[in-house]
Amino acid sequence: MQIPYHIPDNLQDYYDNFEKYSIPDFSDKCPICGGVNCAIYHGYYTRTAICPITGFSALDLPVLRFLCSRKGNDLVCTHITFSLLPFMLVPYRQLPLKFMVLAVWLRVSQHLSLTKALDVIENELNHLGDVAVFINTSTMMSWEQMILEAVSLFLSSDIDLACSVKCGQLQDSECLTWFLELINDHEIQIDNHRIRGPDAFSWDFYQQSGGTDQCAHFLFGLASQHRL
Repeated sequence: MQIPYHIPDNLQDYYDNFEKYSIPDFSDKCPICGGVNCAIYHGYYTRTAICPITGFSALDLPVLRFLCSRKGNDLVCTHITFSLLPFMLVPYRQLPLKFMVLAVWLRVSQHLSLTKALDVIENELNHLGDVAVFINTSTMMSWEQMILEAVSLFLSSDIDLACSVKCGQLQDSECLTWFLELINDHEIQIDNHRIRGPDAFSWDFYQQSGGTDQCAHFLFGLASQHRL
């Protein structure tokens, strides 16, 4: 089971200073079963994370992991462990949410072809090697599909998030533009840390849809607890 995890630093600082991070306390309630003094820190696993915007790249980004001892009765999934995924990442994707959203926004806002969009992304968003190493036209299409699925999930929920307009009657391209503008302008504050854009919107959605209490959905991407 995956839970978004707020870190006050960027991925590079999190990676460089991971050993100094305090272990979160879930003693009051286990996210999986609701039990008190149930969740036990179970080390971490590593995953690849790449942020072309900041030039960050790591094959071994640590992700905190906890074990449910099944002391409660309110099981929300069949998993026996849960992990804390830094909130700027998306389940099962190497690139951060902000980069994917900005890449799609560049293409949509400038009415670019998929091929031309790759050139623009290379020039405006990439501070790593050749962008073709981690992006192609199929990747771009999958990101757009992921965002459209997020639109459907958002519109089917009862969560407003400072938006009074529903776009059910719009065509996919219009709906995509509307949603990208909405999430790029969103801003929140978490523990005296102000964040803006799709990261903030995604965090807000998760928390307002129930958070760990109801095994809420990530707005973008399908977490392990919701995969078949």
